[in-house]
Amino acid sequence: MSITVGVVGLGAMGSAIAIRLCQSGFDVIGLDLYNHNMSELEDHGGRRADTPRKIAEEADFIILSLPSAESFHEVTNGQSGIAAANRKNIIVIDTCTLAINDKEEAGRRLKDLDITLLDCTVSGSRATCLNGDLATFASGDVRAFEKSSSIFQAFANPLHWMGEFGNASRIKYVLNYLVCINNAASAEALSYATKMGLDPQQVYDLVNTSVARSRIWELRAKMMVEGDYTTSRGTYNISRKDAKIIGAIAQEIESPSPVFSSALQMHYAGMAQGYSKMDTASLYEVYKRASGAKNIVDPD
Repeated sequence: MSITVGVVGLGAMGSAIAIRLCQSGFDVIGLDLYNHNMSELEDHGGRRADTPRKIAEEADFIILSLPSAESFHEVTNGQSGIAAANRKNIIVIDTCTLAINDKEEAGRRLKDLDITLLDCTVSGSRATCLNGDLATFASGDVRAFEKSSSIFQAFANPLHWMGEFGNASRIKYVLNYLVCINNAASAEALSYATKMGLDPQQVYDLVNTSVARSRIWELRAKMMVEGDYTTSRGTYNISRKDAKIIGAIAQEIESPSPVFSSALQMHYAGMAQGYSKMDTASLYEVYKRASGAKNIVDPD
């Protein structure tokens, strides 16, 4: 008998996780606000639910991939949320990037109902997830983590156990800190190179042979060269949501962050110019426009 796994939030990452689970033989039941995301799940053998409560009535494991603290609290403890199912021993694997106090608050409420919340964050792209190579970080109750091992194996590689609840979120803040910087650095460097008259494809290839390469360069500079800012289904969520959390912590612990702050300003410029629903590889267009280049890919 297959294990039933719920997935709430079928965006770029949540849908990829759900697809991997379906391919690994799990019975997957999902929920999303957008019908086309639900249809995609069904195309891969999954089932749709009307509410998080309906998912919790069937699934012993539930993965959350949500865009905001508000939606997270509604899904976990809202009127039609997971808690409303009144089922014990569910393990909720939360992959959202949120403030730790939001996760702790939800975790306490669920614990009163014998439901365990794991703080689990991920780092990668939709493509890496679909390949089963999504870097995943987990923290919280070690027994719940061990019980969830077969679920993680469907999409997580590598999988890191981080110990104390909240540590998975903390490492994700560090990763997104660097992603924000490297997004801007890659776009700035490629714009600089093309303004000098170098061929973008050649620059991309040559950087990949050097010590200057980075994983972000490999992924996003390729998209920049190809002018493909939509296939990944990525957006500017780091600058829209995560940067507020990262910046607040930096201020609280008195950790200087001038490079991060400067990179973030370029992300804001991209959003202001209409690229917010595209992948942040579109920062290349922001830099090109600033440099006076003519061949700009405008947002639709």
